Amino acid sequence: MKSKFLACAALLALAGCQTPVPQSVADSQRPPSNAVRREYVDALRGTIKAGNFQKAEISSVVLLNPEKQIYAYCTRTTERAYPNWSYIGLGLQHNMILYLRKNDYRCHDKRLRYYDFPELRNMAY
Repeated sequence: MKSKFLACAALLALAGCQTPVPQSVADSQRPPSNAVRREYVDALRGTIKAGNFQKAEISSVVLLNPEKQIYAYCTRTTERAYPNWSYIGLGLQHNMILYLRKNDYRCHDKRLRYYDFPELRNMAY
């Protein structure tokens, strides 16, 4: 019984493992442009309640895949009803969104720099 429990626990632990972001990706960081900030706010306008965020931050933009020119960035917010950070990761190619992931593990990387995002915090419908 103990060995089955330990085997199950080991498998669950391994299932939660994620590979860290390569150092080259972390080194490619650049602050988000005004266009990136504006497009993100415009995409959310009308889909969420304005003024819902207490804190809002946007990460640096990183180059995930140089050959395919895939870029990524994250946002993190706290809401009045949920005071812990919520993360969203976005992947972009040719200025088109490839994916949008809630709680993307890469957004939690300590090497990723975050910047204040007042445009999102002060967004109006």
